[in-house]
Amino acid sequence: FCGGGDSWGGGKGGGSRPPPQGLPDDYVVNPAAVYTGKVETYYKFQGYGFVVPEQTGVIPNDKVFVFWKNIKSTDRYPSLLKDMDVQFSLVVVEKRGVKTLQAENVCAVGGGAISVQASFDEKKTFVGGQSLRYTGTFKFFLPKQGYGYIKIDPGFQYDKEGVPEEIRVESAEMNCGGGNPQYCEDVKVEFGIWQTTRGAFKGYNVTLPGGASLPQMVAPEPA
Repeated sequence: FCGGGDSWGGGKGGGSRPPPQGLPDDYVVNPAAVYTGKVETYYKFQGYGFVVPEQTGVIPNDKVFVFWKNIKSTDRYPSLLKDMDVQFSLVVVEKRGVKTLQAENVCAVGGGAISVQASFDEKKTFVGGQSLRYTGTFKFFLPKQGYGYIKIDPGFQYDKEGVPEEIRVESAEMNCGGGNPQYCEDVKVEFGIWQTTRGAFKGYNVTLPGGASLPQMVAPEPA
């Protein structure tokens, strides 16, 4: 079973959203304009952040809100890094009755897709290698808390000692085809296993059997 049972958004990353900044009455957005800037902050497990444009004075308050759905990314869990250079366009949205700006088509400078997770994957120590897949069943996954546990199917042999029968998996390793994961319970999955520097074993790139993406949470954009 996947879906329901929990609200969208992770419990990590922190940061309560400030009230939206209203636009001046005479401000006009050019939807064809493309801007560059730096990521001021991004709350990975909340799915939003802010970008500061390279040129000051071109947009009110000199920063703009970005939501995870508007990131062009090859990552299984789209996110941005602080001080990352990005390219984006602007759109006017209404939040809490206030017209404000939001970044759209957020990508690497030059238009390429953003890829953050590959650099982190290179630093991981994998059980049996990065491409080896195991199977098991979700005991549960809680989107709001940002983690769950998989019971590994019996019969696997490992190249490392101490792999438990149940392993933890976190939001960033839930492959929902670029979306956020739903609540899951008693769902068959496949995955890799990696070992942290402290010796804990965790799930990697969790998918449905055969590599299909897990169901996405249907998420309203932050108000």
